[in-house]
Amino acid sequence: MKKSGFLIGVLIWFFCFSLRGQTYQGNAINIISENILSQRIKEIDTLRVNTEAIMWSERMQEDGSWPDIDYSSKERGAWPPGSHIKRARQMAEAYMLGGDKLKQLHSKIEKAVIYWINKKPEPESDNWWFATIGLPTDIGYLLLFMQKAPQPLSAKAIDGLLVWMKKSRKIENQTSTELNRMLAIGLHYILRGCVTKDESLIKAAVKYVNQMMVPDSGYTGIQPDYSFHAHGPQLYIQGYGTTFLQRIAEFSEILSGSPYALSKLNFQDVLNYSHTTFYKVLRGKFIDYTVLGRNIARVGNLNAGHRLAPILMTYKNLDSPNQLKYYDAAIARFSDEKTADFGIEPEHLQLWSSDYSAHIRPGFYAGLRMVSTRTVKPERGNGENLLEHFRANGAMSIMVRGNEYENIFPVWKWNQIPGTTTPALKDVSGQPEWFFNKGKTDFVGGVTDGKYGVATYDMDDYDTKAKKSWFFFDRFIVCLGAGINSSNSAPVFTTINQSLSKGGIEIEHNQREQTFSNDSIWKSIRVTAVKNDEVGYYFPNSETVQVSNIYQIGSWRKINTNLSSAEVKERVFTMHIDHGLYPREASYSYSVWPGIKSIKEIQPELVKVVSNSSKTQAAYTPEKDICQVVFHEPATLSFDDIKITADKACIVLVQNLKKGSPVIFTADPTQKLKTIEVKLERGKAKYQQIWRCKLPKGKMAGSSVRVN
Repeated sequence: MKKSGFLIGVLIWFFCFSLRGQTYQGNAINIISENILSQRIKEIDTLRVNTEAIMWSERMQEDGSWPDIDYSSKERGAWPPGSHIKRARQMAEAYMLGGDKLKQLHSKIEKAVIYWINKKPEPESDNWWFATIGLPTDIGYLLLFMQKAPQPLSAKAIDGLLVWMKKSRKIENQTSTELNRMLAIGLHYILRGCVTKDESLIKAAVKYVNQMMVPDSGYTGIQPDYSFHAHGPQLYIQGYGTTFLQRIAEFSEILSGSPYALSKLNFQDVLNYSHTTFYKVLRGKFIDYTVLGRNIARVGNLNAGHRLAPILMTYKNLDSPNQLKYYDAAIARFSDEKTADFGIEPEHLQLWSSDYSAHIRPGFYAGLRMVSTRTVKPERGNGENLLEHFRANGAMSIMVRGNEYENIFPVWKWNQIPGTTTPALKDVSGQPEWFFNKGKTDFVGGVTDGKYGVATYDMDDYDTKAKKSWFFFDRFIVCLGAGINSSNSAPVFTTINQSLSKGGIEIEHNQREQTFSNDSIWKSIRVTAVKNDEVGYYFPNSETVQVSNIYQIGSWRKINTNLSSAEVKERVFTMHIDHGLYPREASYSYSVWPGIKSIKEIQPELVKVVSNSSKTQAAYTPEKDICQVVFHEPATLSFDDIKITADKACIVLVQNLKKGSPVIFTADPTQKLKTIEVKLERGKAKYQQIWRCKLPKGKMAGSSVRVN
């Protein structure tokens, strides 16, 4: 949190006063240079930087190179040659701060730079990022630090590094990309402008960033539902969505007090994204694994509290005062000052732009990621996320503590992603790289009243079809599948969960409850209920499942070529239903009960599955008098003297179904319909009412509507 104090101060000042059209004391370039240096100095751990800078200077060879760097490597991921400039930058930081105490560093920095600019053939990477963002940014900081150091670099060294900065893609050619990239390129344009005293470079950076920040421009990554996309229509709330908030704040900070401060009018969408979704897709300090992209294959990436808390410290002081308590609660959770349930209020997010649902309760968090013809599956690329395949096909996270999936991914069975119904392929390494993997169907989405919700995924992928729906209530989630058919040669599994195991297994079968503390595998066991860790699973019709609670072995190299091949071993709980080879009209029905201490806490009487077919899927809870229905086609749902009819395929949530005045919410998963008609008949007195609902259009299509 080192940077938050200064950053908060300048940004509050920036938001309170319009800087355009005013007279400024001093030179704009000097103001911006000092802002950059102040920002960086707050970030620097002086002791660590000095220690490492001296270490690099001692290990440097006479010609200015380092023996452990492979300068011929073009590796897309880590790219070893890039560390040469990073080390030189670190030495420049230490020299700038240490002054004459570290004057021996000057000659070493000069040597490192001369070696780099004279290196033939020039180092190059197969990843565009290094030449366009990574290297020019490091070089820009290095040059600025050395301008402020006791002795500057030679003209030859400066000119040579400026040549490397100009190898970046030109900023004016990036306006058809994403704002994240523009912010990164804009930063090193500003750095180069400060070093060369060329104000036109700063003007260009600010011009294009402001242009792309205009609300509804399509470049920010922020969607109408306040989810975040990067690399096409790909959900990336955490990852690129995090970088976006960081870069916006940093960019604003370095320009504050100058004539080039960013337009405050463009910040409302940023603030809405921050408090509507960004800090909500976590349990405690742990990110929901379903919202990550290829960064799921990085060590420790789910444990994000230390990265996110400083960001929230900044934004809480920019946002509306009525958001303050929510920011403070999130910061406390992320910082381990409070438990995972602190400040959590019941909420259900249905992000129609991204095919994602989040069910948030004090006692647990559940995330659900789907994919449609409008969105794409999580990416693999740069040697990362090598086994990505099924994580958008109805993947579900179930978190009570939050760390249920922490660093599980090297040992995961990637053909058994929790929540999915997919063929158990032996090889899942064949998915194309990057963001070219769109969904195959458009009936994907959900409806919510803000507190409860239902989501559905009409799967038609990998030669396998299934009607999958999830019904979210206070204490449990009902999971239904119907119409499961496959022509794939692999058996089809519905994976109920695959998470780290912190204890034994409780199983209810043959009207008996048994506890197993040993690690073992239970094959084809017919169960009514199962519990592992703090999560229970109930099967209303009993079900034959495959259960394992054993150590699984893998390595990070297995999913990320840039990481270690050392063996990783974790104890994992896995449970799935095996639908067998070439299933025809198979189905499943179970409910998930997070946050329980014993299997006896499952209360099946609180929910009733009233339909599970290819036409309708529905669940009703008498406790709340709420019914949730997925109509896969125009149909009538009948139960308990109740009839609910929809004239088109849609999703319906009914409050006060049997008592009082019913309240109806509906949504169109296809995002194509103009109207929906819903009819409700109830009781022997034949109460009947018909609602005709006009649906949202454009970017709001697919969002939930309260029927008048």
